[in-house]
Amino acid sequence: MFRIATSSLLSVCLFACGPRIKPVVDAGEEDAGIEVDAGRQRGEDPPNGWQMAVALPADAGPSTKLGASVSAIGDQFAQPVIAALSEDPNGDLNYDDNRVIYTRWDGATKAFEPVKVIEIIGGSASVSPVVSASRQISVARDADTGRIGVAYIKPQDNTVRVAISDDEGANFSLLTVSDVPRAALMSNPSLGLQGGTIHVAWLQGTDVMYRKKTGSGAFVDESLGSTVTSGGSSLWLALDSAGSPGVAFFSSVNGTSADLAFWRPGSAANVIASADMLDLTVMGRDPSVTLTFVGTTPHLAYHLRKLDTFDATELWYLKATDSGTTWATPIAIPRNSSSTTEFHSTRYFQALALEPSGRVSIAAPWSAIGTQANCNGPKLSRAPDGVTFTTCSPLGSPVQRGGEWINLWTHKPGKQTLVFHYDPRTNPSIKSGIVMWREP
Repeated sequence: MFRIATSSLLSVCLFACGPRIKPVVDAGEEDAGIEVDAGRQRGEDPPNGWQMAVALPADAGPSTKLGASVSAIGDQFAQPVIAALSEDPNGDLNYDDNRVIYTRWDGATKAFEPVKVIEIIGGSASVSPVVSASRQISVARDADTGRIGVAYIKPQDNTVRVAISDDEGANFSLLTVSDVPRAALMSNPSLGLQGGTIHVAWLQGTDVMYRKKTGSGAFVDESLGSTVTSGGSSLWLALDSAGSPGVAFFSSVNGTSADLAFWRPGSAANVIASADMLDLTVMGRDPSVTLTFVGTTPHLAYHLRKLDTFDATELWYLKATDSGTTWATPIAIPRNSSSTTEFHSTRYFQALALEPSGRVSIAAPWSAIGTQANCNGPKLSRAPDGVTFTTCSPLGSPVQRGGEWINLWTHKPGKQTLVFHYDPRTNPSIKSGIVMWREP
């Protein structure tokens, strides 16, 4: 483990390795008060509506991408904490300077903090999740200790890394989760922090891996490993109210079809939903899953084609009836069109937010065929009772096809925050980069 002096590293990397990334935000008027938690002042909340959390520089090269695999959560004030990839920042088509970046909203200055470089990791150009449901960044916060963590893959040596900050993101210490570089490709890390324990799950080739670290101890392996073959490249770890982990992923017996599975370390994985005719050999059909808990009960949102037809349901909501052994019937999330000429399909990833009232919100990027006739993207589907969902887009959305690696949380009862990557550079209404929408 070693420690980053973030101020010096930021200066070296941002100016020597590529153009400086400048956050763009409308400061807004809403006053959230001067509440202080963990030594951090709440200040003002982010403004409502559509805005850039971090914008791609105007002079960025065609190969530069800002915000791939973005992962975002709400902090102790439900204000955004964001980690993502910045790829080829100097635009020279050499991806050795790919880096993991971090920022968060500062209510005292009424702006996003200057972007920090956590580590230069190398690699290559990321693949859109529309092509492969892969996500290489995961950010988490320990509500008990205030610790912030970022898990990611370091392609330079094919290892899983976790960056840990115990000072609200001012500095990060770097940990290697895997002891030695593995022959099989690492992907899709998922991080959970609670009570001083670090939980990390990831895919190692087709093996499902999980390790945890308590206090100053070493990482302990409790993996499924090769006992289960993953089907698709999506995996999600979450912690319940007792700090116990669960992992949702897709298993495959024959390598061509996928079953949704749930696993508690220390027990066997159980299949909880199946695809009738999902063909994993066809590009663009990778399933994806998001897991969260209410108490000790797991809830899932996931993409999985049930039938090989043009207008088949793709997005689902599913909750357990206990701690994950038995499950209710999956609920199909409606698209806002059933026309064969206006196919309002959604694609991975999806995001899930639950409220104490029983309200369930699910967001996913819109990937359509034909002309948009109803509402734009990304799609936001909500059910006050967790059963009957209504789907549209956030009011005034400047985004149509887009909204990659989407994140969602509730910042106040019935009000959601969305954060996602947006790549197109030709939209006159919004820039490329990391986009945020905050519901008024």
